[in-house]
Amino acid sequence: MEIKPYSACRVLIVDDEPMSRLLLESILESVFHCTVVESGKDAISNCEECLPDLVLLDMNMPDINGLEVCATLKASPTTSQIPVIFVTSTMDIESENACWEVGASDFVMKPVNASTLTHRVKTHLQNKLRTEFLEMMTFHDQLTGLYNRMYLTKEIPLLIKQVARDKGMVGAIMIDIDYFKLFNDHYGHLEGDNCLKKVAQIIADTVKRPKDAVIRFGGEEFLVILPYIDYQGIKLVANQLVKAVRQAGIVHEKGISGYVSISAGYAVWKAADVVDEDSASLIEDADISLFEAKERGRNQAKG
Repeated sequence: MEIKPYSACRVLIVDDEPMSRLLLESILESVFHCTVVESGKDAISNCEECLPDLVLLDMNMPDINGLEVCATLKASPTTSQIPVIFVTSTMDIESENACWEVGASDFVMKPVNASTLTHRVKTHLQNKLRTEFLEMMTFHDQLTGLYNRMYLTKEIPLLIKQVARDKGMVGAIMIDIDYFKLFNDHYGHLEGDNCLKKVAQIIADTVKRPKDAVIRFGGEEFLVILPYIDYQGIKLVANQLVKAVRQAGIVHEKGISGYVSISAGYAVWKAADVVDEDSASLIEDADISLFEAKERGRNQAKG
């Protein structure tokens, strides 16, 4: 696990003047991966869809000014951690204070000094990358790369509260690898670890939406938390997971029909009820359905 290089960092340049965009891109493109947009509206949609590592933002634009763009980005949980550096030709005390108030990380003055701009961008990217690296170490399971129980405890409640504010529903899928102890006993623990990694990757590849969370719950158990979903949606995902693992064809001589399979139990609640009851109640509901899937012969999803 390494901190990614500057060449892999995405910098979004936002300026309504073509010459300014060209100048900023020409300064930075040899060090960073640059994307250029010309309006505040485009900046917000690009950040939501592509999640750049840093935004270089013109203060004065005709449609939505830089301050409004920055405030919008900082108000959204999805984009709030993206550093924003303002580029401006006028910087009185009032404007400077306004930048800090909307959550800016820094600002550079026009005409831009190439060396100063590059170093400022590097500094703020370095801070962001180090923070992300620490979060990765804190919130991810080292074997599979999935989220861990710490993430479930600290971050999932915040996500569920957001869904509750939007009056949405949240689902949970509990997953267990069928006869995994027999797999370990037969093939050894190193192959067992490889099996866990393969199944984890299949689950992560099948659960595609950005806010969905795949968690290694413990041992050979996994938990999927799906915000903004209904009963039919979670049933579909759970069955897709069972099918995807079975179709991967991971050999397991002691397993069902000679291959690795999973059992899954799912539940979906109103997010407001999860906030009131605690997420453990939703997970317990899914776990009861998982028990039913095992009782009925495994390699299936129940909810």
